[in-house]
Amino acid sequence: MSLRLATRSSNLALWQAEATQRALEAALPGQVAELVPLKSSGDLDTTTALARFGRIGIFTVEVDRAVLDGRADVGVHSLKDMTTTLQDGVVLAAVLPRGPVEDVLVADPGTTLDNLPEGARVATGSLRRRAMLLAARPDLEIVDIRGNVETRLSKLARGDAHALLMARAGLERLGYTDAIAEVLDTRRFLPATGQGIVGLTCREGDTETLDKLSALDDQGAWPMALAERAFLRNVQGGCNAPVGAHAERAGGNLHVRARVLALDGSDSVSASRTGPVAEAEALGEGLAQEMLDLGAGPLIDKART
Repeated sequence: MSLRLATRSSNLALWQAEATQRALEAALPGQVAELVPLKSSGDLDTTTALARFGRIGIFTVEVDRAVLDGRADVGVHSLKDMTTTLQDGVVLAAVLPRGPVEDVLVADPGTTLDNLPEGARVATGSLRRRAMLLAARPDLEIVDIRGNVETRLSKLARGDAHALLMARAGLERLGYTDAIAEVLDTRRFLPATGQGIVGLTCREGDTETLDKLSALDDQGAWPMALAERAFLRNVQGGCNAPVGAHAERAGGNLHVRARVLALDGSDSVSASRTGPVAEAEALGEGLAQEMLDLGAGPLIDKART
């Protein structure tokens, strides 16, 4: 029986769905997987700032709705786009191996964040990236940008900004490595929760599909995803809050770092925790509580006003 994979129809989303398709057919000989491309509300509305959408999962809700109503069996997502609380009846079933997690500066060769001219215009659609840019370079002019990878690159080429800040994984997966001027160290620029991970959802109780997806679940990326998503859920962050987190595995332990910033980068709260891989979710939850105790809540609330 064919497994139907619901996916957004952007080139990057299709890359992720095709990677899932290949992995399924390799792991389960004889299994056929077909793509069900869809348009999300985030794809249809390319002008509204991402933060204005709140925490409704504009890039994921239609994909999971197709899973719920039976048009598809599996939803394929960029994990960083997924809300930390999923729609009723949908579960995160598996994740693929994690790709690059870093943010990158896209600009002319030789350009770095530090040598951008004073007052340079840097484009991003992420409040997290905006705040981290301003924390590092308060003189920069941050401009909002929407659209898929190709659209953003074309806007840069026509002079809408001096540089872009984007995810390394998406550029490399689509063959745009040459566009990267600088890879930003995660110690300076914490990525979004789940950045670089492809997440797979299915209907709760669909044991047949759950069993099939278990063959793909990457045991390296899974606890990272659990810890980072637990942190974001409990700190009550999302795409409309300047929050970054990154879990790294060292043997049987996870080390999780997090940072919450003021929108203008003038203030921030940071913390980290280390604990057993088997306690990934509890680790993320504990880190969130520590951050809230340090004052992360007011920064998040102010960013949403």
